[in-house]
Amino acid sequence: MALAASQLAAQGRDAEAETLYARGLADFPHDARLANSAGNFHFKAGRLDRALALFERALSLEPDLVEAGINAAITLSRMDQPARAAALLAPLEMAAAHNPGYWRVRADSERQAMRYHEAEASIARAVALDPSGVKTARSRARLALERSDPSAITLLETALTLNRGDPSLLFDYAQALAVAGRLDEALECTTTLITHVPGWTAALKLHAELRWAAGEQANFADHFAQVAAQQGAGPDVWLAWSETLEGVDRPAESAAILARARAIWPDNAVLALAQAVALGEAGAADEAQGVLDLFAGMATPEWSTARGRNWLRLGEIARAEAELATVCAARPGDVVAWALIDLCWRLSGDARHEWLHGQRGLVRQLPLSLDESEREALTALLTQLHRHSAMPIGQSVKRGSQTKGALFARAEPELARLEAALHEAMAEYRAGMPPPDPRHPLLARRDDPWTIVGSWSILLDGQGHHAAHIHPRGLLSSASYWLVPDEVEAEGQPGWLELGNPPPGLAEGLGSLHTVRPQPGTLVLFPSTLYHGTRPISQGTRMTVAFDVSATS
Repeated sequence: MALAASQLAAQGRDAEAETLYARGLADFPHDARLANSAGNFHFKAGRLDRALALFERALSLEPDLVEAGINAAITLSRMDQPARAAALLAPLEMAAAHNPGYWRVRADSERQAMRYHEAEASIARAVALDPSGVKTARSRARLALERSDPSAITLLETALTLNRGDPSLLFDYAQALAVAGRLDEALECTTTLITHVPGWTAALKLHAELRWAAGEQANFADHFAQVAAQQGAGPDVWLAWSETLEGVDRPAESAAILARARAIWPDNAVLALAQAVALGEAGAADEAQGVLDLFAGMATPEWSTARGRNWLRLGEIARAEAELATVCAARPGDVVAWALIDLCWRLSGDARHEWLHGQRGLVRQLPLSLDESEREALTALLTQLHRHSAMPIGQSVKRGSQTKGALFARAEPELARLEAALHEAMAEYRAGMPPPDPRHPLLARRDDPWTIVGSWSILLDGQGHHAAHIHPRGLLSSASYWLVPDEVEAEGQPGWLELGNPPPGLAEGLGSLHTVRPQPGTLVLFPSTLYHGTRPISQGTRMTVAFDVSATS
């Protein structure tokens, strides 16, 4: 029956195949392999929830059915649940000891869950069992790239030899070359990608980023225009174009691009929302409101957040607060909505601002448990990493460089020691927090397990600053200091961290709630719902390591 259903699916007779699988599962409810086959059918059709349920059913019937475990893990990874995928695979270790596919998929799951040491051990098992495997080479190269392993370029070249024409590998290869400072070669790779896979927005964005790093600031994104003009180019190309321009503080140009796109797709709500946001950022709040009013029936949190932000710009505080309150109620952990509603409360003198951000223990500067030699070694390593780093697109840093990838995915022992010291400081911060509060976006997760998600280093050399911003994926945000310019002692507090000061034009009349003097070897932790940026420096070097903290339940 599974064979007959599979043949029907191969012929494109999806409904008939689904009916036959359903009948078979009803007639043979204890057949693990039939459940696995049906799961594959639904997976290929994009019905991931149904596929996962069938793979899990197969495993419950036959716990050592490695194929079902692998399939379930792949499905979970596709559903952005890699930690769950890795946990599901672990009990199959003995049954799958000699199965290279198992170890490869396990390594991929562990990598995606940021469990890099475990991923290294798993991929080593896969390579030992299948040294020339095409898929194994791809997974090994991807792990090396994410860990910024010096062997990444060589491993990617090997993987490209085995997977000729694989655009994802060429994309990875371009990133590895850029990290190594081989920018011209990286640009050759992305030129090939945007020529042969013109609608791939990730490649278009990477090409723009590399052109920006190469000094083509004036026309770094003009390749989007060429692709957008091609027959079959969809709204996603225009949206990626606009996002790239916004990433270098050109919101007016972004809004103009989106206006052109909406002339082609006037009813596209995604383009309209993006245009409204870009117009607001460009200082055209009245025009933004006109776009928002055209889509007044859109009641998603994204639209409500955009309306609330624009009412703030227009000075309609009560209307902004009412709109944002619906988002906070629907999504209690929504960082953007809480950050914006706090601005409403501050402007209106609402005491809830003190509850959200004013409680003692929510903002702290802590010393890190590193001795002088450890600090010197770490500073030297970070300085080395910045030699091939550039100012990123779409980040807060202005006139500076930011390291690529997750800093704590790297294998250098100095970074492992720093990460351990940061966890110690996070524990001290937690101990000094106010009591749990289920209504509070941070204190509701006070006692949950915390993990570091995202990690990077910023170098401001000579001039530069961080624009006011928030980190929507974080529970806590941070800054740790490694090099500090002498001028932090000067009038005006150059280089100091500012907390609570919103971006220009968003909530006029508000300033900083806290300013923090950067001190080498210290860590500042604060709620991610607080806008933060830095005061510009004019000389010297300011180098930091930052990360976000997320909670898991």
